[in-house]
Amino acid sequence: MNRILAVLVNYGDEQINYLEKVINELKSFRKYHVTIMVNSNIPLNIKGIDILNIHELDDYQLLPSTCRKDIWENRKNYDVFLYGENDHLFLEKHIDNHLKYEKLLPKNRVSGLIQYEQNNLEKFYPGYHAHFDWDYKSIEKHGDKYFAHFTNLHQATFILSQNQLIKVGSKINFVVLHKEKPENEFYFKLKKKMRGYFSLKTKRKYVYSRKCKVNSDIYEYAGLKKMICISDFEDNLIHHLPNLYINGDKGRWKNDTDPNRMDVALKILFELIDK
Repeated sequence: MNRILAVLVNYGDEQINYLEKVINELKSFRKYHVTIMVNSNIPLNIKGIDILNIHELDDYQLLPSTCRKDIWENRKNYDVFLYGENDHLFLEKHIDNHLKYEKLLPKNRVSGLIQYEQNNLEKFYPGYHAHFDWDYKSIEKHGDKYFAHFTNLHQATFILSQNQLIKVGSKINFVVLHKEKPENEFYFKLKKKMRGYFSLKTKRKYVYSRKCKVNSDIYEYAGLKKMICISDFEDNLIHHLPNLYINGDKGRWKNDTDPNRMDVALKILFELIDK
């Protein structure tokens, strides 16, 4: 039976109900022995937590990055490693698929997930916004499955086998966030001003925040191209339980992307496959 270390990050008590749901789901896995570690800034009394680490930090934007250190220190003790924010619901099929795809994909590829939110009617995809899109030239067939690259690397989670973790650790310093070279400040401000004059959007100076980089670093700097299995698309979605971006609740930006956009994109991808 594969041993999983799931390291979750929790800040405050606002989302304890989601954390409990995530923990209960992880502990329900039948094919894996799951150890759950939670890194939090407050004490927690939740059934199912095996290891609780309480961190006092000057900057709690760095709380998620503590999870990478714990994963790396345990790299020899488990077969599969999960990282997740406290409101993303891992399902057993996510791990099943990841291990299956690892056997199909080349060594410089890694399978990933796409976040979704849901109301009573339809799914919304918070990562499908701004300039992010599918790379329609990236379609690859491995085994009997088709994969494609989605340009938003952030998924608030990651899944890595032990072999993949060690490979990533040979490419980047796993315990710290990868340092990006900032764009020239004068040039960035000038570009932003000029694009604003013509009512054009400017990409952020840093594409991913420090919290996002806990997972996006792995897909951006470690020599592993993140691929989504579009043959099993529905099985490779992970639910952001609060559904905050649909209506822009609690200060989040409102996801103004047409929910049908993903359906249209998938149709285009499969039309390209059929050509």
